[in-house]
Amino acid sequence: MTNQRALFIDIDNTLIRGTSINLLVKYAYQHGLIPLSFVPRATYWYFLYKINYIRDFTKIAEKTSSLLEGLMRKMPASEIQTIFKNCFDTAIRPLVFPDSHTFLNDFKNNGFDIHFISSTFEPLACLLRDYYGFGQVIATQLEIKDHHYTGSIAGNICYGSEKLRQIESIATRDHLNLAESYAFSDHISDIPMLEKVGHPVVVNPHGQLKKIARQRGWEIRKLSL
Repeated sequence: MTNQRALFIDIDNTLIRGTSINLLVKYAYQHGLIPLSFVPRATYWYFLYKINYIRDFTKIAEKTSSLLEGLMRKMPASEIQTIFKNCFDTAIRPLVFPDSHTFLNDFKNNGFDIHFISSTFEPLACLLRDYYGFGQVIATQLEIKDHHYTGSIAGNICYGSEKLRQIESIATRDHLNLAESYAFSDHISDIPMLEKVGHPVVVNPHGQLKKIARQRGWEIRKLSL
């Protein structure tokens, strides 16, 4: 059996406080890019997801992408990527948990492959990866046609069982020892991912996930700004 190990880590409320797509919607409104009416809808969907009233994040990602469709279609992808970058620098980066730098670097220095795996849009996940300076990204891809984002999702949304499928594919490709690998998440939808590795870690858990983590003896970490 190979000794190569990996860390698979969620982003929203695991590495940052808040939900990156929701932060993007708020940023777009604050800079006059979308109407005010979009903001409460997006905020409400993410609130329902956070309290587990909506369990299928794919519907939220699709709705949010649809809300942003008008903005995405009227600008070249390169300009939208600049908006993503500005949003990250001003609205997301200040919410990165400071302790994450230490433990991510510890994993990297101990030879772990680092994989940021998230349902957020891939451009936002890549900006976080670039901020840390290492790792690979598995996230929800946005469709591009004729150098413009279409507002549609390309492929499957990186959520729940799709995260598990991606991990299994990477493990086969890279000959990973999943029994010696780690997964970090804050949300109960990532139970399949957490169960797949030998070292599951839950971050700032609430409700059912906290109960499950205690019952199974999983590591619980508290992170804050």
